[in-house]
Amino acid sequence: MIYIHTRKRLNPEESFVLTDFDRTLTSFDSTISWGLLEESPLINSNYRKESIALFQQYRPLEINPSIPYREKEVLMEKWWTDTASLLHKYHVYEKTIDEIIASSHGLKLRRDSLTFLEKMKLLDIPVIIVSAGIGDFIEKYLRSVDSLYDNITIHANFLIYENGQVIGLRQPLIHALNKGKLIYPELEGRTTGLLFGDQIEDIQMGHGLDTVKVGFCDLDNHHLEDFINHFDVILTGNASFDEIGKAYIKRYPKN
Repeated sequence: MIYIHTRKRLNPEESFVLTDFDRTLTSFDSTISWGLLEESPLINSNYRKESIALFQQYRPLEINPSIPYREKEVLMEKWWTDTASLLHKYHVYEKTIDEIIASSHGLKLRRDSLTFLEKMKLLDIPVIIVSAGIGDFIEKYLRSVDSLYDNITIHANFLIYENGQVIGLRQPLIHALNKGKLIYPELEGRTTGLLFGDQIEDIQMGHGLDTVKVGFCDLDNHHLEDFINHFDVILTGNASFDEIGKAYIKRYPKN
């Protein structure tokens, strides 16, 4: 079902797209990019055990409303850094990442998301993917399906390699609570955009920008009322990316 609060036509020459990746470009039942490591038989099983333990330690802190925001930011960076340290500890290599992408069936794209990306390419509209996930998986996956177009920029957590082995994460780290601090030089001259996310925190990536905010609401894990209070368009169920693009982006005739 679609709930629409804002109707606005966007001119491609002035538009942009900001989108989350996990469970936004991918479907609600998709494995998230960090989860690909936990599920893979190519990774030492102790990595999964320790990664889950970190989740159980830090996730309650992330969602605890009594913890000050700045304190949470520090905790989130510690969570990401500790998880990356496990990849080094259990000797994960770049070739392993490639093999996981080639063999995994856990990553499932949302219906028509690749069609949407192709249309943004044809309309020359910048697409910026902002993700707290692993940038290497996002980049390598889009390349594997021939959809890593030159109008796409990825802001995510990219791995650092030494002699082909993962040793950490590049700075700055990106998590759900700091997306609003990012700067997008790619958007110079662009005035209005479509923003896509599956969590309330995703609207932060459009901080200071004029956007039509589109929320994919998983009713099994989120309250529809919360999304209605924060997004201009809310989609539930197996919603299609392409329909939103058709509704809001119209090619205007050139003079």
